[in-house]
Amino acid sequence: MKHEKLSPGLLLAFQDYQNEGDQALVTHKRSLGIIAHKSPVKPTKSVVFIYCDPDADLSYLSQYNIEVNQNSGSVRTAFLPLESLDVLSEEDVIQRIKPSRKLHLRMDTAIGTVKLPEFKNQTGLTGKGVIIGIIDSGIDPKHPAFAGRILHIWDQTLPGPGVTEGGYGAEFTGAQLTISQDTGGHGTHVAGIAAGADASYGGVAPEAELVIVRSDLQDAHIADAVRYIFRLAKELGRPAVVNLSLGGHADAHDGSDSLSKVIDAETGPGRIVCSAAGNEGNANIHGQTTIPSGRTRGMRFNVP
Repeated sequence: MKHEKLSPGLLLAFQDYQNEGDQALVTHKRSLGIIAHKSPVKPTKSVVFIYCDPDADLSYLSQYNIEVNQNSGSVRTAFLPLESLDVLSEEDVIQRIKPSRKLHLRMDTAIGTVKLPEFKNQTGLTGKGVIIGIIDSGIDPKHPAFAGRILHIWDQTLPGPGVTEGGYGAEFTGAQLTISQDTGGHGTHVAGIAAGADASYGGVAPEAELVIVRSDLQDAHIADAVRYIFRLAKELGRPAVVNLSLGGHADAHDGSDSLSKVIDAETGPGRIVCSAAGNEGNANIHGQTTIPSGRTRGMRFNVP
């Protein structure tokens, strides 16, 4: 195995798995995208990002039961049986393997702060002709605030043939939209803020049309969802805004993480991604110090 190609966390999970079997993955499941099947016959898999040459053909990896979700691009997502991690790391075209991290739902309201009523009065803009993509816990497709404006739902949590961007989940349109349900309510809430049509509690763009992804919140699958929404918008000839009211603390927060790289590659004029920010500003999870040139500074912290 070429250890240098694996992120430290993935390497640790693999080593624990080799030494202790499935029991070792209990501590790694949440942070490393581990999918441990209830059936002992099916292999334990990890959802991963694969860094490779943009035009590399990785279809041959299926012989190792590695399911790569894209045919091109320098950062791709895949389902990886842990037993195949060794052979994948040995491939010359593979530069880096990083685990998917499970993100968390984050949302707050800011209509008054951003002076939305004044903006609407001044511009008359309603979102008409724009696609709003919501990647979240889903949507209530029967809610009257979205009547006739939900174009597609890709439910990544249901079994199905998937979509172009990933061979998993199920896509619904028309009368089938009601098959997908938002059991948590967060996605419906977010969609209401973005595009709900209601006399008292209307959203920012009440005439925009919606493309919804009910996600399992793996950041690799969120990357697939961003690609999916922008593809549909392009096919419809519409500009699109994708909303991510979620977040996490697994990476450096400087745009170098895998999901940010995919977003950078996919966005541009008429293709915008908005993310939640500031919800945890007052939480006791940050530290700061100033280090003068040529000097050192220490920081003391507690791990409960």
